[in-house]
Amino acid sequence: MHPVVKQINDYYEHLAKTGEDAWLRWVSKRKRFTVNSANAFFVGVMLDQGQKTERAWGGGIHMVENHFQGDAGFWAVIGHTHHATVKRICQKGFEGSSYASVYTYNKFPSWLRSAATRMLEQYDGDPRNIWNVPVEDVNLLYERFKEFDGIGDALAKMAQFALVRMYGIAGGRSSQTKMSVKPDSLVRRVLFRTGLIDSDRITVSVRSIESLQLESPADFDASAWKIGRNYCSLSSPKCNLCPLKGTCEYPKST
Repeated sequence: MHPVVKQINDYYEHLAKTGEDAWLRWVSKRKRFTVNSANAFFVGVMLDQGQKTERAWGGGIHMVENHFQGDAGFWAVIGHTHHATVKRICQKGFEGSSYASVYTYNKFPSWLRSAATRMLEQYDGDPRNIWNVPVEDVNLLYERFKEFDGIGDALAKMAQFALVRMYGIAGGRSSQTKMSVKPDSLVRRVLFRTGLIDSDRITVSVRSIESLQLESPADFDASAWKIGRNYCSLSSPKCNLCPLKGTCEYPKST
C-alpha cells in the first residue's frame, strides 16, 4: 500500500473514532425516509455547491418546509408554479436570501424546475424511488443523480456516498468496495499535491484513483475531503498541521 494511501486511511480511522462528524460513521441498519425528508435530501444535494455544506442542507429542509406545499406533492407544485414565482422563491425565499450560492444564483431556479419534470416523469414525484436499488446496482445511484441538470460528477457521487453510508441504502457498508472516489476539487487537490495522481483534471484523476484499488473508496474519499477542507487550501495550505505531513510531496509536486 502506498504510504500516502495508508496515512489517508489512518486519518479516517482517527476521524471516525472522535465522533465529531456523524456523517463519517456507517449506519448498522437501513434508515427510512419520509417523503418530506427525501425531498429535502434531494434539494440539499442540488444546493451543495459553492457554499457551506451546512447551509446547503439547511436550505433543502427550509424549502420543503416553507414552499411548494400542496396536496399534489412538492415536485408537482413546482411544476405547476409559474417560472417567475419559482425564481423569486429560489432567490429570495430563504429568509430573504437565495437558497443557491452566488455561482448558481441564476441557474438554480431552472435546475429545480427541470428536476421537477424528471422527478414526476421517471420517479412518480418521489425521490425515494431514485435510491430504491439492490446491492448489486449501488452505482446506479450515482448514474441516476447525474441525469439531473445541475448535478455533476462530484454531487452525484456525494449523494451516493451519503445514502449508502448514512442511510444504509443499497446494502450500506457491504457495498463499500463497489464504489469509487468522487472527483471533488478538494480531493483532487490533496491527491495531486501528495503525488498520488499526476493531474488534478477530472478525467485524468478519476482513472488514476481507480488504479489505487482502494478497499473502501468512501472512507478514503471522506478523509481526503476533510484534509482538503481543513488543511490543503488552494492558496494558504497548513502543511505544518496536516495529517499527511512527512509523506506529502507538496510543494515539490507542483
